[in-house]
Amino acid sequence: MNKKILRRIVVAVLLICTAFLLYSIVINPFGEHDIMLALAVTAGFIALDMDKRSN
Repeated sequence: MNKKILRRIVVAVLLICTAFLLYSIVINPFGEHDIMLALAVTAGFIALDMDKRSN
């Protein structure tokens, strides 16, 4: 039960970060963007997928 709640919280945080990245790209498409945040979000989604497949 706790693992499901934790996974939902992590997904929510990752979705918020993804929305922020998309917003910043739409507002300023040719400006500098935080690549580390994009990599962290991608790694988070990959880790969640790997964890889901292992269960």
